[in-house]
Amino acid sequence: MLLTNRPPEDAAPEPDTRPRRRVPGFALPLTAAAVALVVSLFELGRPSYWLDEAATVSAMNRPLPDLLRVFHEMDLVHACYYLLLWPWAHVFGTGETALRLPSTLVTALAAAGVTVLGRRCAGKTAGLASGLVYASLVSVTRYAQEARSYATVGAVAVLTSYLLVRGIEDGPEKRRRWPWFAGYALAVALLGLLNLEALLLVPAHLVTLAFSRTRRGLWGRWTLAAAVAGAALAPFALAASRQDRQIDWLPKPGELMVWRLVKFFAGDARLVVPVLGLALLGALIAWRREGAASLTALAAPWLLLPSLVLLSWSTAEQPVFIFRYVFFSLPALALLVGAGLARLWRAGLRTSGRATGATTFAAAVVLLATLTVPAQAGIREQDSRPDDLRAAARIVQEHGRRGDAIVYLAGVVRWDASAYPGAFGRLRDLGQAVDPVRAGNFTGRDKEPVALRPELLKADRVWVMGSRSVPVRPGDAVARRHGVIAKAGPWRTLGMWRYRGGWLALYERVPAVTAPPRSRPACVRKHGAAPRSSTRCPDRRRASRKTRHPSGSGTSGPVSGTRR
Repeated sequence: MLLTNRPPEDAAPEPDTRPRRRVPGFALPLTAAAVALVVSLFELGRPSYWLDEAATVSAMNRPLPDLLRVFHEMDLVHACYYLLLWPWAHVFGTGETALRLPSTLVTALAAAGVTVLGRRCAGKTAGLASGLVYASLVSVTRYAQEARSYATVGAVAVLTSYLLVRGIEDGPEKRRRWPWFAGYALAVALLGLLNLEALLLVPAHLVTLAFSRTRRGLWGRWTLAAAVAGAALAPFALAASRQDRQIDWLPKPGELMVWRLVKFFAGDARLVVPVLGLALLGALIAWRREGAASLTALAAPWLLLPSLVLLSWSTAEQPVFIFRYVFFSLPALALLVGAGLARLWRAGLRTSGRATGATTFAAAVVLLATLTVPAQAGIREQDSRPDDLRAAARIVQEHGRRGDAIVYLAGVVRWDASAYPGAFGRLRDLGQAVDPVRAGNFTGRDKEPVALRPELLKADRVWVMGSRSVPVRPGDAVARRHGVIAKAGPWRTLGMWRYRGGWLALYERVPAVTAPPRSRPACVRKHGAAPRSSTRCPDRRRASRKTRHPSGSGTSGPVSGTRR
């Protein structure tokens, strides 16, 4: 017979007389917010600005009336973010750290909100775990370190979902639901102003209501709140739809799009299995939890439905999908993973006590953190973004001279350069007909390629800048600019540099060789007779052979292999 210290199953457990220390309600969300700040602030200013952030820098460097003029032509969908950020930028500047800091702060608020939401739906352990997961997700950190609106959209999505849960849950406040639904309507409106695609959270909430135990009166209140928000957003959405040319570059979803989306959510290929495994475990466990809205009923539609709708529409109609458009679904993933981690904690408690539960929980957290480190380090590299525009700025600062000119091969390249006006602003822009501020956009308006020639002929040193966004096709404006630059020579190449997302070249004019004055060759007259008009002097013929040579010989021009 085996001896055991465990009491018989029918024995009543001894009461726990140890005093329990009560954790303040704000401690858990504050912990998640602190972790999010630490993770996101680390090397915040190290990655270079890229094209999208260059738009933010350009917008922030304008007076408010000029900023408002931009929205008539482009970026109306980001108008709310720009207007919220504009006062901050005019106080703290447009450096990388200063301009990205608001995204970091709202990420900390979102982590706290995820904690509160998880605690309300699945308990304290799940709430804290969810907040910590959100704070450390690679994709969350990536956009917490970017001067764009997506981190703010994620925070507002958390707020919107929290207001929904408070509005439909049972309790002593069930008769006072209107304030929650009024706040819900305002939050949905703000969500749409920040990102129209994020309004797909509303039909996800409809699915949540369908799988929750809600009374008929709640359906009516939710419908009214959603309708009010939709009516308020309708003029804005209609105006923004007229600028749909801004997403013409989006590709049709390919065969690997779903796998790439899964990697985006997990943060890295190495994290796919543990993250999805914990999320599935959390979804299965949280589904059975009692309450007006289970965590699974809230998080599963929030995570899946927006991506499914955007991918389906992009496949059947116009492409409208890119990973950052569904960033606002990442809090849902954190909630499910947090519920999975909480299940490991509880399983350890039930089998071997508090120490084993804590060990299991800690082991899972350490495993996730270890797998996250390489990806977290990767997104902090200077060239981790699609464009390393800081490298281009340093090249100009190190090799540029006063009076240098530059030709941007297209307006979008000028947009690139606006990320670092201190470097590129000192160069004379030869191709600019109207500057971006007066044009009311980020690209300005370019001169016709043929109009470049007079300005090029006056320049002794010319920079040429290209970008990944500018393909060269025979006969187009970019190819013609190449041709005009080459014909305005002869040039010698002083440097050619490639950086992530583009390239720079520096050309210097080859001084014209001044030939010494030639004396008129003497032709011997035979017997004093005047030479015929058709007679050619051999010396002159030899001289003419010397001066006729292929122009540009011994020099190199902007277009490799091009002869004028």
